[in-house]
Amino acid sequence: MEPELLIFSLGINNRAQRCIELTIKEIHRTYRMKNKKIVVKPADKGNAVVIMSRNDYIWEGMRQLENTEHYRPLVEPIYPHTQIEVKEILEEMYENKIINSKQKEYLLGPGVPRARRFYLLPKIHKNSKGWSIPDKIPPGRPIVSDCNSETYNIAEFIEYHLNSISQKHNTNY
Repeated sequence: MEPELLIFSLGINNRAQRCIELTIKEIHRTYRMKNKKIVVKPADKGNAVVIMSRNDYIWEGMRQLENTEHYRPLVEPIYPHTQIEVKEILEEMYENKIINSKQKEYLLGPGVPRARRFYLLPKIHKNSKGWSIPDKIPPGRPIVSDCNSETYNIAEFIEYHLNSISQKHNTNY
């Protein structure tokens, strides 16, 4: 019988025991090509790779997405509408000389934006008795990837400018 959850630690753990030294890509390539019933993800914390049943991974994702306190279902994707709003705002900023043409072009992002992607990083560092299903399915840290979305370049632009401002301030605690 195959285990339902495998955890590989990368490098040397804190007890200085040698561990399997495979990169996430190597593990993913090796296992996923042979078995579509598994998911390979980096752990939320630590240098570990988690290989788990696709059904268990999807169960945990659905458990989280069904929490209406944090998520609500959409009838259709909102990014096409958001892209129109972003274009209008950037055009107004350009006309008011807040941004130049090069900045506007960059901030517009991809011509056809990608929908955001939801995925989980298993929290295997948590006590397994407190997992979503104790000793079987770890809770997942939800991630919503913004890469290549209609606002990704704007977020990158803002982060760049905020980082340069924040590094100018000397904060003493």
